[in-house]
Amino acid sequence: MTYKRVILTAGFAMFSMFFGSGNLVFPLLIGTQTLDVSTYSTLGLILTAVIVPFLGLFGMILYNGNTRDYFDKLGRIPSFLLILAMLSLMGPFGVVPRCITVAYGGLNVLYPTLPFDWFSAGFCALITLLIWKSNRVVDVIGLLLTPFKLGGLMLLMIVGLYYAPDIQKTTLSTSESFLTGLYLGYQTMDLMAAFFFSATTVAYLRQNLHPEHGGQVLFKISLQSLIIGALLLAVAYIGFVKLGAHYATQLVGVQPESLLVVIAEKTMGIYALPIVGYTMAIACLATAVILTILFVDFLFSDILKGKLNEKVCIFITIGATYAMSLLGFSKICSVLGQILEVAYPALIGLAIGNILSQISRIDMAKILFWGILLLNIIYKLINQQ
Repeated sequence: MTYKRVILTAGFAMFSMFFGSGNLVFPLLIGTQTLDVSTYSTLGLILTAVIVPFLGLFGMILYNGNTRDYFDKLGRIPSFLLILAMLSLMGPFGVVPRCITVAYGGLNVLYPTLPFDWFSAGFCALITLLIWKSNRVVDVIGLLLTPFKLGGLMLLMIVGLYYAPDIQKTTLSTSESFLTGLYLGYQTMDLMAAFFFSATTVAYLRQNLHPEHGGQVLFKISLQSLIIGALLLAVAYIGFVKLGAHYATQLVGVQPESLLVVIAEKTMGIYALPIVGYTMAIACLATAVILTILFVDFLFSDILKGKLNEKVCIFITIGATYAMSLLGFSKICSVLGQILEVAYPALIGLAIGNILSQISRIDMAKILFWGILLLNIIYKLINQQ
């Protein structure tokens, strides 16, 4: 495989891993809430859902994709607990169940009589099938799932914006709009994902490098892949926020997970529903697959220490995912939002601190993480009184 193809495959895979359930919903929600000042909310979204994750990606490249080295600055036990918490929230206790609810929202219009519990069981079975041989996951996502997903999303954005009605006025100020995008960008959880997705991508790139090429070549092609993924994410966010802003008056009362399907029906008619429905499902599937693999690997290697077969760990993870998915999109997002509001700024501090420690040898990661986390907890406690 040529290096250009390797870089493109990895870059497309990064975009596909990131652009899952929340990324399909929150930009549209931001657009419906910020209307004619949505440009400012888009900036807030790009800051927390593209630039901040890119800091995490860049930092992980500096650590050669070694997640353990990256977090060990916090100490062995805090590092273990933090990784466990993040993988749990991104895996079976948060993002993966949310992926299932959004995929159902996309396909429910096509199959209105399909019960959610049966759909969730089938989706979980498909995840299991795709991760059974996890060493092929980047190829599957980058070469198979991403082109279909990217094509469907681009078609919807172009046609949707071409026929879009005028954007209505809002009473929100530009600063309120910016903060709306900033806050909902937290809920994409892309910084957390960056810590672990980059490790998967670096491992894939390392496998496709010639043995004689060293760390400098790996760093270069890793950075190129991550830039491709980040640019694709930014373009998708800009387009989706604009779609939400233009069609806001026609989306009143629509469930968040069904916003994209309703926009597709209004712009391209009923014949577009299968394209959009399956595009949403594939987008969620790609993210769910990689997040499930990450949690299974951690459960097998770090928690159970190989005491149970890896296939058993897959079934444990899938079982927890199925149970959590039954809570529904809004309930899952509510729980995640409470946690992320406190933890996310501290993770940003950790990302910045780790980059500084590698570039300037000034080790601020531990101070920034614990300092910001403590201030956030105090702030939350004061506001609750």
